[in-house]
Amino acid sequence: MSIFATRPITRTIHYVNIALFLCFQCCGIVWKNEILSIPQLEYTIFSTGKSWIDSLSHPLILTGLIGQVLLLMHAFNRRWNRKINTLTVSLLAVLVLFLGFVGAITHQGKMMVMQIPFLIATLIYFKIAYKKTGV
Repeated sequence: MSIFATRPITRTIHYVNIALFLCFQCCGIVWKNEILSIPQLEYTIFSTGKSWIDSLSHPLILTGLIGQVLLLMHAFNRRWNRKINTLTVSLLAVLVLFLGFVGAITHQGKMMVMQIPFLIATLIYFKIAYKKTGV
């Protein structure tokens, strides 16, 4: 089977991809007693960056924007590629786990709790996308 082979997408996968996108918007950090979500962080990096190339090459921007665009593509297409969608979810999960790890190191309970909805949605995605069918 080819890497780019697609299959019809179920309504459940549509909803899970949309839930992943929305939960990713709620993830963020606590910095100097200020709570910033990932879209706010991306805006801050773009607005304070010295050049577009510096801003676009930031890891948060690369993983966040590419992941969000791919999630929305898979959420609204009629066909989907499970491997690319799983790679996208895994990429965003690594970023969210990193933010949770930073929250654990700095003893920021709010920061760790902000990551939980996305991680739960990720577990639901893997359960639904890779469930065994009784054929």
